[in-house]
Amino acid sequence: MKKSDLIAIAWQNLKNRKTRTILTICGVVVGACAIIIMLSIGLGIDKMITDQYKNDSKLTKISVYSSDDENGKPLPFDDSAVKYFEKIDGVKTVVPMFMVDSNASITCGKYRYTGTIYGIDLSQMEALGYKLKSGDFSGVNNPNCAFFGKDSVTNFQDAQGNQVNYSYDKNYEVSSCDIDAMEDSFLISSKSGDEDGFGTDSTAKYGNKQKLEVSGVLKPSTSSDYDSQYSVFINMDLAKRLFEESQMMSSSARKDKLTYSSISVYVDDSSKVKDVKTTLQNAGYSCSTDDEALESSKKVMKVVQLVLGAIGAVSMFVASFGISNTMVMSVFERQKEIGILKVIGCEIKDIKAMFLYEAAIIGGIGGAIAVVISYIVSISANLIGRAVMNHMGGGSFLGMGADVKVTLSYIPPWLAVCGVVISAGIGILAGLSPAKKSVKVSALTAIQN
Repeated sequence: MKKSDLIAIAWQNLKNRKTRTILTICGVVVGACAIIIMLSIGLGIDKMITDQYKNDSKLTKISVYSSDDENGKPLPFDDSAVKYFEKIDGVKTVVPMFMVDSNASITCGKYRYTGTIYGIDLSQMEALGYKLKSGDFSGVNNPNCAFFGKDSVTNFQDAQGNQVNYSYDKNYEVSSCDIDAMEDSFLISSKSGDEDGFGTDSTAKYGNKQKLEVSGVLKPSTSSDYDSQYSVFINMDLAKRLFEESQMMSSSARKDKLTYSSISVYVDDSSKVKDVKTTLQNAGYSCSTDDEALESSKKVMKVVQLVLGAIGAVSMFVASFGISNTMVMSVFERQKEIGILKVIGCEIKDIKAMFLYEAAIIGGIGGAIAVVISYIVSISANLIGRAVMNHMGGGSFLGMGADVKVTLSYIPPWLAVCGVVISAGIGILAGLSPAKKSVKVSALTAIQN
């Protein structure tokens, strides 16, 4: 018999037993939906993490840290190191960062800043992916320009050690504070000596105060972006000058040498990151890349996807019993039909194929319906997730930044196709045993019954 004829017969037999067919298909739908949705959750979170790194353009960044050579002597980590890094093939930009808070002091009225102060080339901040919650980058060339972290104003204390009055709203955003980064006036000066917890120790000496002009408030890219949340960034030239003044005021005979706290090396192409990193490591420097964190996250997500897929597979396994049971009943009820087919000369392989086609149709239809339902569930989940995040004021989700599109579920085309193919395949596997039983039916016995 032709395949088209066998498929037509299989389809007609399924139509003749609509109730049983529909119930069996429903079982397949549940199982296939479980697998697709479970896998889509893992894929969705994986996609969200990957998009986060891509959006922040951090995959071309290498973070370099101070290290010692093989003799235990500290390697250069100043302007000479920056010049060396800039000469490495493939390096686009080198941005050093200097922690200057021990050598500088920021005040606002009766309050003094107790957080971290960084010196950095402010003209590079926008290009390096820093984003603003308020203000703009137009003042970066101003020598006294500064950018506050989102919650830096909460790090101010008075002379008695009392923290500035502030409060958070339900979205954990500063709703009110006695200090406004964009409106209040700030002064910065060099500092030498130790402060106590209140910033008032008599051993601390302060240089001449100068106005600090705040151009903007930063927006953290992730919930773990501490610096963009609580620190203050000033121009590197100002930071160096404050450091030199601090050293001049120091009563210590030993003068410290300016050493950067970190140096970020940006490569012109992500394909060169590995080579540049190897060069830096061969020179003795410790370094890390964000793609390492990305790969680590991907490994974790693969395990998560495997676990979620296994959970969904249990439902599909149960559904396969439903298909098998349906086919067994079909064989039992159609013994006479099978006998007649044998008598008129129908080949055994065609009879077997007819039942396998029925099983495949049940699995394929169930898989197709499952894909449609899964897409609806996926889209709905993502819309709800984004609505919830917007309701929360656009805060971060699962450690992601506010600019990251929430993706709770993601169904790529290959998963949809696999859902249908696997469902049909499981249908065929479940129908193998009943199909084999069908050809064992005696033609004479079947006709007599």
